[in-house]
Amino acid sequence: MKRTLLLILYLFGGLLLGTLLTEVAKKVSWLSWLCWGESVGIDSFSVDLAVIQFDIGVHISMNIALLLCIIAAVILYVKTSGKIH
Repeated sequence: MKRTLLLILYLFGGLLLGTLLTEVAKKVSWLSWLCWGESVGIDSFSVDLAVIQFDIGVHISMNIALLLCIIAAVILYVKTSGKIH
C-alpha cells in the first residue's frame, strides 16, 4: 500500500514538474523543443436520458518535457521504493 501511494505521489509530482517545465520552455527559445508533443482524445459527446444529461470526453496531451519528468519519477520510485517496508 505504501509503495503504491509513493508511486502515485511521484507520478503526480512528475506531471506537475513537467507541466511547469513546459510553461517555462514556451518562453525560452532554445528550450522550445521540450514543448513538442501531440494530443489524442475523444471529443465530448452528450448523453440525454430525459431526467439527466451529461457530457463524456477524454483528452490526453503529451510532450517531451512531461515524458522526461514521468521517466525521472519512475526512476526515482524504483531507487527509493526498496527502502520502504
